[in-house]
Amino acid sequence: MTLRHIGKQRTVHEVIARLHDELESGSWPVGSRIPSEGELASRLGVSRPTVREAVSALVHTGMLAPQRGKGTYVCSTCSPAPMLREIELAGIRDMFEVQLCFDVQVARFAAQRRTERDLARLWQLLRERRRAAAGEGGDFARRDASMHLAVVGAAHNAALTESYRFFVGRIQHSLDLIGGQDLQPACGAEPHETLVQAIADGHPEDASAAARQIVRASWDALDGLLVRRNARRTVRQR
Repeated sequence: MTLRHIGKQRTVHEVIARLHDELESGSWPVGSRIPSEGELASRLGVSRPTVREAVSALVHTGMLAPQRGKGTYVCSTCSPAPMLREIELAGIRDMFEVQLCFDVQVARFAAQRRTERDLARLWQLLRERRRAAAGEGGDFARRDASMHLAVVGAAHNAALTESYRFFVGRIQHSLDLIGGQDLQPACGAEPHETLVQAIADGHPEDASAAARQIVRASWDALDGLLVRRNARRTVRQR
């Protein structure tokens, strides 16, 4: 693919899109060095600062990587942008389906890979969650999220941990928008205790089943919340 002239009045986003085209078309394969900042600016007809900002954005996504004294090299031709866009547009129920997939498999890994240090942290966070649910020890949502993130951490997969951290944040934001801040207590304490015990015992199937029960309870509570919310909207529209 040949880089086409963009023009000085175009935005950084358009430069990023053009660089994406080059990467996805195979013009710049993984491991290759992309043209210099000056060459890109000349070929696209934009300023060097604009090119610099666009390249920095792709470095941030992991598609490009600078090497001191050598230039900027291609690490991946797969852009995370479409995935992030769909996540941003996804409904809260879709997000809970993703969480179900995460939690069930992660619990299995945690039961197989957890260390004694992981277990000590899980038991501590479980106690803190229990106190928060009883109205002691602060924000329940934060305690609940910390415990679930610790389960993911016990799976010892950095990619899973960061993906889960992102999804949990996205779900919490959606719950805040629809007034579902109190949804987490619907899961109850017992399934969480069963989950941690199964991880401690090294029983992957039991851990997976407990994780499924936890998400399922939240899912059912969410359905009830959405039904009530839609009913209120219908009444107001009459």
